[in-house]
Amino acid sequence: MSLQAGRTLQKKQTHYINAILITALALLMLGIMSILFISFKYEEANIKEDLVISAYLKDGLTGADVEKLTKKLEQQPAVLTIRYISKDEAMDIFRSKFNEDPTEILEDVNPLPASMEISLQAAAVNVDSIAAFREKLQLYPEITHTRANEALISSVDTDLKVAGFIIAGLSILFLVIAIAIIDKTIRLSMYSNRFLVRSMQLVGATRGFITGPYVRRSVLNGIISAGIALFLLILVVLYIHNNYNYWDFSDPTIKRGFIFTALMLFGVGILITWFSTRSSVHKYIKMKLDELY
Repeated sequence: MSLQAGRTLQKKQTHYINAILITALALLMLGIMSILFISFKYEEANIKEDLVISAYLKDGLTGADVEKLTKKLEQQPAVLTIRYISKDEAMDIFRSKFNEDPTEILEDVNPLPASMEISLQAAAVNVDSIAAFREKLQLYPEITHTRANEALISSVDTDLKVAGFIIAGLSILFLVIAIAIIDKTIRLSMYSNRFLVRSMQLVGATRGFITGPYVRRSVLNGIISAGIALFLLILVVLYIHNNYNYWDFSDPTIKRGFIFTALMLFGVGILITWFSTRSSVHKYIKMKLDELY
């Protein structure tokens, strides 16, 4: 009798361990997809912030004039960085790019204007926002004209939107798959306890008394599974960061993304295990005895 009880207990423990491991793997899969989405948003921001607007300045501006204009532009909420390019720097760039020297023809006269290369916040990089920002720049008397590669900006913005929709769709798909795997695993685990649930009901136990221990144990298993998945995910992230120097952990987008991923893993692990266990127990309580076989 004691041997049979021991085997039954061992079998239950095996079911719990299997449920924890399978749930952890499903959550790990979901976490990896979340990290991929975060990485996409990180790269999207980097690509957009590398696109610049060139603002060409009038000749004769002093250093104080340039500094004053820079401070005015930095007050714009959409502005990320400003790089001042002097006339001499502009000539050096022209020589290295085209392998020609206009001053040889123009008798040492530098025809190139000084300029500012302005990078915008990623959220402000689209065709309409950049067009509106260029109109604002034209209101400054120190600026003669502006230039931006609108065709490139439009192409990049469109391509990133399409890629974003695809990755978001895949993330939702992985979420559904992870939920389905966890739900099915828990329901299979509860299937082995269906006669015990029925026996407790026959001796007069209430629904809450029957459901409580199973739900508490299942939620605890969900927390353990989420902890395992998060630990493995951290190892993956640290390996990639240390070996490929990827992700800037000081970046707010990365911080928020990783925090959201951790909360999501625990949230999904707890909510799905709670719901699946509760609905499974209630299902077996409502079933007739002959339906349990």
